[in-house]
Parts: sequence; structure tokens; C-alpha cells
Amino acid sequence: MSYPLKIGIVAKTVPTSGYFGVPPCPSKSKRSMRRRDITDRKWAEKETEEARAFLDSVVENIPNMIFVKEAKDLRFIRFNEAGEELLGYSREELIGKNDYDFFPKEEAEFFTAKDREVLKKGELLDIPQESVKTRYKGERILHTKKIPILDQTGQPKYLLGISEDITESKEAEERIKRLNEALKEHAQQLAAANKELEAFSYSVSHDLRAPLRHMDGFAELLQKNTVQLLDERNRHYLTVILESAKQMGRLIDDLLVFSRMGRAEMLNSSVNLYQLVKEVIQGLKPDTEGRDIAWQVSPLPKVAGDPSMLRLVFMNLISNALKYTRTRPQARIEIGHYSEPTGELVVFVRDNGVGFDMQYKEKLFGVFQRLHKAEEFEGTGIGLANVRRIVQRHGGKTWADGNVDEGAAFYFSLPNQTEEKNERAKAHSIS
Repeated sequence: MSYPLKIGIVAKTVPTSGYFGVPPCPSKSKRSMRRRDITDRKWAEKETEEARAFLDSVVENIPNMIFVKEAKDLRFIRFNEAGEELLGYSREELIGKNDYDFFPKEEAEFFTAKDREVLKKGELLDIPQESVKTRYKGERILHTKKIPILDQTGQPKYLLGISEDITESKEAEERIKRLNEALKEHAQQLAAANKELEAFSYSVSHDLRAPLRHMDGFAELLQKNTVQLLDERNRHYLTVILESAKQMGRLIDDLLVFSRMGRAEMLNSSVNLYQLVKEVIQGLKPDTEGRDIAWQVSPLPKVAGDPSMLRLVFMNLISNALKYTRTRPQARIEIGHYSEPTGELVVFVRDNGVGFDMQYKEKLFGVFQRLHKAEEFEGTGIGLANVRRIVQRHGGKTWADGNVDEGAAFYFSLPNQTEEKNERAKAHSIS
């Protein structure tokens, strides 16, 4: 005796009784055989019932909607609790009905067409997205998979469907998409505004140069020609005019450099940072004469970047370190690097100078931002802004830490792109 059992997608049979080895003795009584048959039947019924209860429990506890339809007329014959909750109909309402009894005509036609496609092809059909109008939850978006269940002859007998409600995830995707589009638009507007501002800065700076040269030149002539005629107070006034004109000239030059850094085309080549630092220190020799400076320069790696721009970064950072350690009997300046777990290279310039108050650290890299009086330390307030702009164009970040009268450290990071890795990338792209 045997009972049908679904295994996979094809209905098969499993024997409920049988003998292996020596066959039963033919002399046994018919009553004994009947008892054995009854016992076997009860055992099989119990096993079948337990298997059915187990499968029912699995189906009912799956959080996705599961349904089974007859292949002939596509009427529902099975529905789980998740399906009832999603659609808003009880299984008593659904069983024996088809899609046209519950859903709008267009939806029912779509579902039915997909069902027929599955039964015709005899294979799994994955429907990444389909809409369904529910009784209480409005329109929901489902990810559905449908598969035919075949009989012993290989013909479709049932259709099994599993649907996951992906409405929330799709709504989240749409929100993220809208946010990304808004961010992209904002970035484009910001880039356009920055471009206009840079062009304006360049134009203004360039146009200011000519009248400033005239002011500076005529003030110098006036100082030479009237040195014997003016009293000390008037000579002081004239000196202030000349110094202010020179300071304004430096400011315009720095502003032009800052403007160029945003527009200049970057050259991507191998840069030996250690050699670059040595050259910058050598170029700053006039600022170090007569001073006691303890240099600590660690070997730095080679990176991919623009040599001229990176030279300007070190020129600004090292000249700042020299400037703000000027009041120390012995200046200590350390230049080194380390690697982040992400693979980024971090370079730092540390000194034992006058330092700064950390509550103003966000101002350090802004244009025209200064934390010290011009009478104490000269400068235009554009140097660190240039550093940030250059590093950002290389894909890195800038930051600083320090304390008042306890020195400061300035850091910048560069992407994980040492010369060796850059060469490997080039070789890979060529191959």
C-alpha cells in the first residue's frame, strides 16, 4: 500500500510496508496478516499526518505570502497566514476563487498571464516587481517567484507562488534616489557658484594690481623726495602707506594663487615626498639663518600627484612652522607620516610653537582667517586655505590639533596610491 508524497516539484510515492530479506512464511494465518496490514496502515497514516502537520507549520510560519493554485482554472487551493495579512482576505474567502474575484481587471490579467507562462514553460519564473491592490493596505509592491508542481506524468498540476512585500525597501530606494538627485543638483550649483567666484576673484585681483603698483611706486618716490622736508610723524604716515601697499600686494598675489589652484589642470606623476621636503627646507634657508632649529624629518614615500601643488603644500606648512616657532629658544619641527587602516597615507608637520586654541580649529583652513594678530605674525590668511584646496583636489583631507603655547600639528591625507600601486594599476589598464 502507498500514499502520494510531494518531493520537490514532482508527486512521488513512498512505500508504507514491505519486507526485506526472507519472505514471510505462507503458512501464517490470514488473521495475522490482517493485523499486520492494519498496523502498517495506521503507522503510515500517523507518519503522513505528522509530515503534513510539519509542512503546514513551516508554510504558516514563513513571513512571505505563499499560495497554491490549481493548474486547470488557476483557483486558489492553499493560502498561508502571511498572505491573508498582506491581501486583507481570509483563506475562506480566497479558497476556490481566482484573481478576477479580488483584484482589478488589469492586475488579474497580469497575474493570470504570468501563471500561464509558468505552466507553459514548466520552469521557475522570477518577477522582481509587481503591484497588487490589497483590501486594507492600499497598493503594495511584491517580489514574486512562481513554479509549477508536476504530476507523475510530468504535467503541471498546481502552481506554487511565493511573494515578498518589498514596498518599504522600494520606497527607501526612491527616497535615496531623490536625495542623490538633489545632492547632484546642489553640487552642480555649488560648482558653478565656485567657478564664478574664482573668476571674480581672479578678475578683481588682476585689476587691483595696476593701481596698487602706482600707489606703491609714487609713495616710494614721495618718501625719497621729501625725506628732508617731512617731520617724524609724517614720515611714519608715509611708511605705513608703503607697508600697507606691500601687504596688499602680497594678499593679491596669494589670492591669485588660490584662484589658480581651483582652476589649474593637475599633473599626475610620481612625487618623491622626502626629496620634495628637503628641497622646500633648502629654499627656506634665509628664514632659518641665526636660529636654533632641531629638524626631525622621517623618510616619506613616493605618491601619485601634482609635484608643483604638493610642493606648495609643504612650503605653506613648513614656513608656518618656522614662523610660529620664532619665539622659541630652540624650535623643534617634525615631519613624518603614518598609514590609516583604510590604506590612506597621512603626512604631518608638527612644531613646538605658539599653538592655537582648538575651539577655533575650523577657522584655520578658511580664506582670510587668522588666529594671531598681524603685529605678532605676518601673513595673509590664505596659505592654509591653499593647502586644503590642493589636498582636496588630490582626494584627501586636512585637519590640525594643538594647544595655546604648546605647539601645533597639521595633517593631510592622500588616497591609498603609492607609486608601486599606481604603476600596477597602469600596467593592469594597459593589459
